Amino acid sequence: MAENKKGLEKKEEENKEIPSSAKVERKNNQIFWIMGMILFLIVTFFISYYIFSIYRNLEYEGLSFTREKFGDIPVFHYYYYITPELKYNLYLRNDPRENNVPVTGRIVDKGIEFSQDEGVYLSVDPKGLTECEYGRVGIGSLASFLADNQLNVKGAAPDEALAKEANVKYATCEFRPDDIVIILKEGDQTRIVHDKDRCYVIEVANCEILPAVEKFQVQAVLDARARRLANK
Repeated sequence: MAENKKGLEKKEEENKEIPSSAKVERKNNQIFWIMGMILFLIVTFFISYYIFSIYRNLEYEGLSFTREKFGDIPVFHYYYYITPELKYNLYLRNDPRENNVPVTGRIVDKGIEFSQDEGVYLSVDPKGLTECEYGRVGIGSLASFLADNQLNVKGAAPDEALAKEANVKYATCEFRPDDIVIILKEGDQTRIVHDKDRCYVIEVANCEILPAVEKFQVQAVLDARARRLANK
């Protein structure tokens, strides 16, 4: 009896040591499930990253912009180098692909062109602009863009009486034909006009000053880039 009991106990121990096929199959299923979840998470991560990258990055006329936040303000960021050491960051409030401000006149063929050897008259008529929500922001953005690109910006006004009152230079396309003049003023239509060889007129209607200024900035960058590529 004792021997039989010992034999049964030994057999039970051996059975415990050898897992059943059901247990092995269940364990394998658990491993496959865990590996499948890991693979799913990896694939989901890369798909999410790819979708986010597509949303975050955008191309406009060969310029690569990224969607970012400037504080709490969503912006479109593009950068380039003025010199090998000097980097310029351009921040736009409006998607450049959706900015439909028209550009007319000689600018279509000749493009916007400045020279660091010459001064640039920024001639602003504040009437109808400074009352706008982003009026002062737009004027300041244009002035900073020119100055930060190493241009000698001279404040001016397109109205002689206003120029005297503000103690700035009087500058219009006709009055300073040999100088580079940028006129920013209210108009019946938001557009950029380049009828005179060295004069650019940014007209703003319905307080659309940011789209107008940003269109001018982007167009200036595109034209400068085109000239660099043509000279290579």
